[in-house]
Amino acid sequence: MLVTTGIVLAVFLGVTGVVLEQSFRHSTQESVRERLMAHMNVLIASVEEDEDGRMMIAYALPETRFFTPRSGLYAVIMKNNGDVIWRSPSMQGLHVDLHTGLARGSHRYELLEGSDGLPLLVFSLGLTWGDSVNSGDGYTFFVIEGLSRHHEQIRQFRTSLWGWLAGVSLVLLVMLALVLRWGLQPLRRVADDLVKIEQGQRADLDGVYPRELRGLTDNLNALIHSSLEHEERYKASLGDLAHSLKTPLAVLRGGVQQQGNTEEALREMVDEQVERMDQIVQYQLQRASTTGRRALMAPLNVPELAIKVIKALDKVYAEKGVKGQLKLEAAVEFHGQEGDLMEVLGNLLDNAYKWCRKTVVLRVARTGSAGRERMELVIEDDGPGIAENQVDLVLRRGFRADERTSGHGLGLDMVREIVALYEGELSIGRSVLGGALIRVVLPPK
Repeated sequence: MLVTTGIVLAVFLGVTGVVLEQSFRHSTQESVRERLMAHMNVLIASVEEDEDGRMMIAYALPETRFFTPRSGLYAVIMKNNGDVIWRSPSMQGLHVDLHTGLARGSHRYELLEGSDGLPLLVFSLGLTWGDSVNSGDGYTFFVIEGLSRHHEQIRQFRTSLWGWLAGVSLVLLVMLALVLRWGLQPLRRVADDLVKIEQGQRADLDGVYPRELRGLTDNLNALIHSSLEHEERYKASLGDLAHSLKTPLAVLRGGVQQQGNTEEALREMVDEQVERMDQIVQYQLQRASTTGRRALMAPLNVPELAIKVIKALDKVYAEKGVKGQLKLEAAVEFHGQEGDLMEVLGNLLDNAYKWCRKTVVLRVARTGSAGRERMELVIEDDGPGIAENQVDLVLRRGFRADERTSGHGLGLDMVREIVALYEGELSIGRSVLGGALIRVVLPPK
């Protein structure tokens, strides 16, 4: 940023300097020309013809530089035939190639060089005396000024101008560097805090950051906490898996070592414990793969996913003649893992299809006030429902309300864990359709 700003500043101040220098040069040139014209008017006013028709200086010139040798201000009067009528004393020892023959009233400016090699600006004006308009009888008046002082003024101005511009540029760059250092200090602090997190010295970004960085730091903290939660959940799942497998393994080991067990009894015991271990493994794998809420996630279209699940279950339970209904009460988006939402919808709707008679309704709504809005999923069916004394039981791992119905009894427990991961709410009640009503409330982000 400093390099880019320095280049832009250099270009801007460089253009500014060139414009100012050209403006000053043009202004001084105009000033010189105006002075020469004023001297010309005074020179013409001081000249008269004598009785013999000769040109003479009748009145003394007020500018003393005309009478000081090599003063830088000169005047010459010449006839148009080339004869010099009068030369100012200041031109002593100086020769300039002047061009006569200007018509009456004509004037011009010329840049010439004197015999001493110095630059001169020559202002010439053609005149005739009396009523004559013949240029051959006329005169050419010259007022000449040396440009050495003029060029010295321009040089001094250029030196002063570019010196000040360079100083201003340096001051601006230093100030800009200080402002950038001050303005980017919060970012450096965030970077330092991230290094400390990587080194294990800190757990999160808990510093005081400006408003513009709070979105970044909050999302980074959410990402860090989410990663830690996932790591802890994987560890817990592995520990739970190892602990849960101890019992069926111990039963198997005891059954093998116990004397007198028949082959049929051993087979039943192995089948039972393998089934049990299969349930445990499936549950723990499902639990470990549950992602939960993460920061910086794209929103999911909830109605679109719900329609997919309903259409799939309509086909699965086609023989039963169940038709699921989706009632969308508000446009809802959910910031989370698609697999988690599909797990919730799939388990709850599958249970509803399994226990209903003919009707399953899924309502998607938005609850809460502005700034605290939450997504609400309500699944209802017209089945037998869930008795109040079994509400807590059906949420337990492995419990099945009806042992004759296929399943492992893990679905509602998985839903409960996913809802808890998203800091949501799960409740079970009685539907107006006569069956169960399960309400899930999740934060949209």
